[in-house]
Amino acid sequence: MKKLVTTLLIAAIGTGVGTAMAADNNAPSAANNFNPLNNPSNPAEFAKEYRNYFYQNFPQIPHDKYNMGVYAFDKDAYSQYQDMMQFPPQDEYIAKGKKFWEDYRLPNGKPLSSCVGDAKGLRAKYPYFNTKDGKVHDLESDLINCQLNAGVPKDKSLGSKGAYKDLASVSAYLSSMSQGLKVDVKVPNDPKAVAAFNNGKHMFFRKTGQLNFSCADCHMYHATQMTRSETLHPGMGNTTGFPVFRYSKDKMITLNNRLFGCMRDTRTIPFKQYSTNMLDLEYFLAYIDNGLEINGPALRK
Repeated sequence: MKKLVTTLLIAAIGTGVGTAMAADNNAPSAANNFNPLNNPSNPAEFAKEYRNYFYQNFPQIPHDKYNMGVYAFDKDAYSQYQDMMQFPPQDEYIAKGKKFWEDYRLPNGKPLSSCVGDAKGLRAKYPYFNTKDGKVHDLESDLINCQLNAGVPKDKSLGSKGAYKDLASVSAYLSSMSQGLKVDVKVPNDPKAVAAFNNGKHMFFRKTGQLNFSCADCHMYHATQMTRSETLHPGMGNTTGFPVFRYSKDKMITLNNRLFGCMRDTRTIPFKQYSTNMLDLEYFLAYIDNGLEINGPALRK
């Protein structure tokens, strides 16, 4: 990502963002640029138009392949992925997460499942909008809040820096327990839920930071184009594989952590992890991914 930012910054200073992208015959055409201001605030209607943007620009990719990300678009990347999966590094995290899930007890003696439910299919239930508190919940924040509400000190919880690997491992295990299930995020008939979706949409399309970038600039308008040696991930299928093991970081990365890092690397001030804006953005992205199979924990370069 840092290489991407460096490349884009040079181009932005010189001749504009577009010149930072290598030519790609599969890239979206300017005529098909998507303006969210001209599209409906109704989540179902918006999601339909949003997906149609990708269907029209990439007719060769069936909907069910978008959960493979760039591997569905780039044969060389897919070949590398197959090689990396000969010895999948995710397995270590899944095993560690399984042990933590089964052995860990809250101060009251109860397991984490007492807060969030059984492991099987749990990941597929997230994120969701809680009509009782009027907020979006994701799995990792619910695990952290489970501990905090039971009296675990914040600096000892899964939300602490020192426990991040445990959090990522548990998340990886729970994701593995939902593999093959389809994303099925609901936006209830509640004005607050619709507002949360539209705030997430705003987070995706807003331009910010020194480079004046939005998520959509990379993952929609320039999706599948090359930035040096890397292919930009399309704006569908973003959530299905998380958490993901990234070889470039040599660790498992949760979705909220990745969103934070992406904002930071594009030279903007990121929102706090698990803040309303971050959770709403995750909610928006997951709703867009409805119907795709969960295939995490995934593997990325």
